[in-house]
Amino acid sequence: MNLLDNLIEFKPGKTSYRFLPTGDIFEFNHNGIMLNEFCGNSKDGSPNNIYLRIYKENSIIAHPLLGIRSHSVLKKSDNSLLYTGKIENISYEVIFYAIEGIWFWEVALAGNGETVDLLYGQDIGVASQGGVLTNELYAAQYLGHSVFETENGYTLCSRQNQDQGGVFPYLRQGGIGSKIIHYSTDGMQFFKTSYKDTDIPAALTEDLPDVNYQFEFSYTALQTEKFKLDSLKKVFFYGLAKEDHPEAISTLEFDEEINAAYNSLKKETYVTCPAVTLKAEFGAPYSSPSLSNEKIFSLFPSRTLEEYEKDTLLSFFTKDHSHIVTKEKELRTERPHGTIFITCPDTLQGDAAKEQEEQDQGVMSSTAYMYGLFNGQTVLGNTSFHKLLSTPRGLINIQKNCGQHLYVKLQGTYRLLTLPALFEMGMNYARWYYVIEDDLLSITSYTAAHKPFAVLEVTSLKAKQYDFILTNQLVLGENEHAKDLTYTEIPGGLRFADISTEYPDLHFDMLFTGAQWQAGDDRIFFEDGLSRDDSFLTIKIKETGSFKCIIRGSFTAGQAEVPPSLDFEEEKAAANQYYKQLNRDFQLQTDKEELNARIEILNQTSWWYTHNAMIHFSSPHGLEQPGGAAWGTRDVCQGPMEYFLMTQNYELAGRIILNIFSHQSHSTGEWPQWFMFDRYTMDAGECHGDVVFWPLKCIGDYLEASGDYALLQKEIPYSDEKGQKASLLLHIKRAFEAILERFIGDTGLITYAGGDWDDTLQPVDPILREHLVSSWTVALAFQTLKRLGAALKDIDEEFAKKLTERSEKIAADFESLLIKDDIIPGFVLYDNRDIKYMLHPLDTETGIKYRLLPMTRSIIAELVSPDQAQTNMQTIKKQLKFPDGVHLMSRPARYSGGVSKLFKRAEQAANVGREISLLYTHAHIRYLEACAKIGDGNTAWDSLFTINPIQIQASVPTACLRQSNMYFSSSDGMFMDRYDFAENFDKLKSGSIPVKAGWRLYSSGPGIYLNQLVSNILGIRFLPDSLVLDPVLSDSLDGLKLTYTCFEKEVTFCYRMVKSSNEKEYQNLQSRITVSIGGTPVTGEVLSNPYREGGLKIDRKVLENASNQIDIFVKLP
Repeated sequence: MNLLDNLIEFKPGKTSYRFLPTGDIFEFNHNGIMLNEFCGNSKDGSPNNIYLRIYKENSIIAHPLLGIRSHSVLKKSDNSLLYTGKIENISYEVIFYAIEGIWFWEVALAGNGETVDLLYGQDIGVASQGGVLTNELYAAQYLGHSVFETENGYTLCSRQNQDQGGVFPYLRQGGIGSKIIHYSTDGMQFFKTSYKDTDIPAALTEDLPDVNYQFEFSYTALQTEKFKLDSLKKVFFYGLAKEDHPEAISTLEFDEEINAAYNSLKKETYVTCPAVTLKAEFGAPYSSPSLSNEKIFSLFPSRTLEEYEKDTLLSFFTKDHSHIVTKEKELRTERPHGTIFITCPDTLQGDAAKEQEEQDQGVMSSTAYMYGLFNGQTVLGNTSFHKLLSTPRGLINIQKNCGQHLYVKLQGTYRLLTLPALFEMGMNYARWYYVIEDDLLSITSYTAAHKPFAVLEVTSLKAKQYDFILTNQLVLGENEHAKDLTYTEIPGGLRFADISTEYPDLHFDMLFTGAQWQAGDDRIFFEDGLSRDDSFLTIKIKETGSFKCIIRGSFTAGQAEVPPSLDFEEEKAAANQYYKQLNRDFQLQTDKEELNARIEILNQTSWWYTHNAMIHFSSPHGLEQPGGAAWGTRDVCQGPMEYFLMTQNYELAGRIILNIFSHQSHSTGEWPQWFMFDRYTMDAGECHGDVVFWPLKCIGDYLEASGDYALLQKEIPYSDEKGQKASLLLHIKRAFEAILERFIGDTGLITYAGGDWDDTLQPVDPILREHLVSSWTVALAFQTLKRLGAALKDIDEEFAKKLTERSEKIAADFESLLIKDDIIPGFVLYDNRDIKYMLHPLDTETGIKYRLLPMTRSIIAELVSPDQAQTNMQTIKKQLKFPDGVHLMSRPARYSGGVSKLFKRAEQAANVGREISLLYTHAHIRYLEACAKIGDGNTAWDSLFTINPIQIQASVPTACLRQSNMYFSSSDGMFMDRYDFAENFDKLKSGSIPVKAGWRLYSSGPGIYLNQLVSNILGIRFLPDSLVLDPVLSDSLDGLKLTYTCFEKEVTFCYRMVKSSNEKEYQNLQSRITVSIGGTPVTGEVLSNPYREGGLKIDRKVLENASNQIDIFVKLP
């Protein structure tokens, strides 16, 4: 039965209240606005509840009053639900009243003098249903809470600050009948990380903290004062929803509506609902006991980069680049440890003549979390529309029906496996270790290296036999419960089809080996044996010590095949070999003990950031950002392109460029902000002002590195003229025509249009699109047009001249119009030659005096003079460099209740995270690039580790614990809300506030980080027939060795840092860079660099017959 057909629903006017048959909330919706955050399920209930807390002499005993977790009898009437029951000697009735835009919970208690209080908890979305279901964490970041005190105690009001189709929804919650004396606003305050271990909200035995914590799990909780049950006591909780609240919340509103509705409440005639009871054989979840260090060491005798907190082992890496996390670390981190594993993308070889139809299918991908989510968002190809299994939701495993989970029968009771003792992650797998008495249960989830298979492998290391139930929440499309789900039986398993109209033959087979199995649904959990949700597939497995569940994806129709023979160790080895080859055998070595940790950090990072980068490229999504399935035009032109050029993967880079240009609009000449790169034609429909430059920058970089000018003659379509094709060169010219239309008057300044790199700074006033100028975009325009002009000078001299002349005009006006008092502004407002400087010391409107991006980009682009470059770097050091890295701006944007006045998201986000936190890791990496450009090797080297998650506390003492093998996109100060952020921002600079890791994995950052390390710090770059050696290293790195494959030959570079104190050798070096191979000096061309002596370009032929070791002597200033 489809779950949606089995709900209890009340529909007063524009409001819909839908409950599960258990009495748990499924969804509250007000005219398209989803008011709750998570859809409950009959097995686990809903995150919301009302708890009766009984105070004993030395303890607090909490009892849920609603839903499957309670022992209530459920009754319903036309407009309300009634929950009744008895706890100890206390009788209770809870009535839910459904009114348009307002709901009430009435709690009536009768006892014998017991001291009690009530806790009310409600997860809240308050955004469009699509927005909440796509990413509840993102929706929460923009849901601003306001707290008021009244005669009834605390009242909480929440406003969705992001436009939801033209409206800004609002929710007010409070209590009547007993004073609300404590509150909280985020689920991490209420449940805490300990919930993953105990399955019990931590708040049930303590007072709520009375802090407005604006994080990513919007969950409002209210705590009444204590009272004695000497007589009948009635307490009410209410919620009032408004579709639109355009203004910021400043006062309590709508009292009259609430009072009128409250006074209209009346009991109705109720009919008892069928009881829904879980079978007694299902017990509490099973969280594994910890393993001793001795046992861990015996399992993993070879360890590196061990992480401890005092004597407690938290995590470590292995020599084969696996990362292992202990239960103790998981319970100390706000974000759960997780990973995404994919089949290896076709990056190492490819046929450029392949038709798009053969290239657009994508990889097999699955997500896993340490808390017992073995597979989730399991897809083949498109990560939004091709889901077999549902997406993990939330941060602490409240929704235990998501994805794939496993029950094991212990002492006659089925227990859901949650936290393991250890969690192991590799390039293509995750593994959980559960201690069960004297046994160790190993559960491995992995993808095959080169075939579209995702495998779950369960093994008792003592060969003990168990009964299991494997649960799977099916989607077969985009979102849960969107359609009726069916499957067919095939030899060895089940087949799931009817998923996509664009890929009509797409299907998944779920196959089982190693044990007897029986397919069923959620009826297995209930006493009455009735099914309530056809999306919940259960597989009962009898008496076995091991079994496999193999998920096979395919885009082509065909007969079902017998389950394949897959060996985990073989697939792991094949995946590791793939990543080793892809990463060009990167390996650093040092003989200096004091450098060992940092060198090993970079060696491990080269593997894991390659893993992260391949997911961003081939299966676009992340841990906190499951939605994706598209390339951001700006993003794909950076991380993937830089990585593939760094590794000389030119054939693939060329294919990417052709794909990007096929999404160019002929009518505008520009690109959408993002686009799906498979058969789906969805795109953003709009773009920021800088986006048009990135594909052109790609071309310039690609031609310079590869020399593949034949690509320019490839014919590709435009996105809006599919039937007609034009050469890549004509596409480039069309983009340049569009750019010319964006210059303001006769200046070299280009309009801001829809924004620039910092997505939070989109202008509110549409007039600013034409008159605001981003100094960063202007610098990028200069860099792009200059590089492209140089690349095309021998191909189309006339066009190349136009590009070069325009870049010269940009350079002249950048210096004359944008630099004021030696400071580059973030923006200028340019209107009839009247210039207003913004994000500059002269700015009196925003309060922001400095912006990072134009200062670094103008150096990277070689746009500013050497003196100005030094001024930029000194300004960054003084104004923007904090202990956790360089910040985007010198102050946060103003926040006034989430209403935008100048910028959109910067003034709307209630959460201090991602770009709002101002330490965006991507921008810090570009700072490294600027450091390398001017020759500051010490700063560049040290700054690599400021943003590296592995043992980060050694570089950033205030850094909180975080997952070590995943790129984090931002460093977020531990501020409660935006007002706290504004008031205490200086604590970030002084290093007196902890900093947390932001969202993980889904970013162009990993590819850019590795490119900076290899190309600009270690200084290994490629031209068509030459190798460029241009290291910018720390003085301390004398003797460092790098193994790297160049022009298909494995080479070891040995760096010799020559100081002036070594007088004889120092004087013998004529240039900053001197190279010898096998003791024989190698001559070459010294390249230009306006800020320092450039690198040395040597002929690649020198490498062909030479030794595998190249000695690079770096003459230090």
